[in-house]
Amino acid sequence: MKTFKQFNEEARQLDEIAPIIPAALALGGKLLTAYSAVSAANNLRKGKFKQAGLDALGAIPGGRAFKLAKGLGATKNLARGASALQSANRLNLTGLTPNAYAKGVDKAFDVGTKGVTKAGEALLGKGKNKNKNKNNTTTNIATNTNTGKDKPYTPPDPNKFKDKVIANRLGSRKGSKKITV
Repeated sequence: MKTFKQFNEEARQLDEIAPIIPAALALGGKLLTAYSAVSAANNLRKGKFKQAGLDALGAIPGGRAFKLAKGLGATKNLARGASALQSANRLNLTGLTPNAYAKGVDKAFDVGTKGVTKAGEALLGKGKNKNKNKNNTTTNIATNTNTGKDKPYTPPDPNKFKDKVIANRLGSRKGSKKITV
């Protein structure tokens, strides 16, 4: 068991590392913005104007959209809406604006998730017993004999399901009119 002195020492070490995390995230965002701007320039040079525009859209942060909207005379709530819309476009939340920034964010999340998963497996000991029973072989008891080649698919006949006579009382109780189809 840890002593109070050891606990305080470890907490102090964590407090020294904590301010670095937001700075690293800010630097990552700036690098992704620069990557998006460079990608927009490369696509523009290649003549891919649509992708260049989308990449340029990814280079503009939501805060700039807010300031631009406020500068044009929009109310505070309209400026917030512009900022939210720009952030959604930048991160490709709708799936309609694939840009370099969104691709970079997706890649960073994939790498981070993979790293956290590997660290969790190492810490928790998952997957250590994977290859213990190499000599144990399994056999399939049931096999799928229906390959789909036995008979070809034929669509159902729509005439098979039609009614021949529809009796319907129209208008009055005295008479009924039969409609044949």
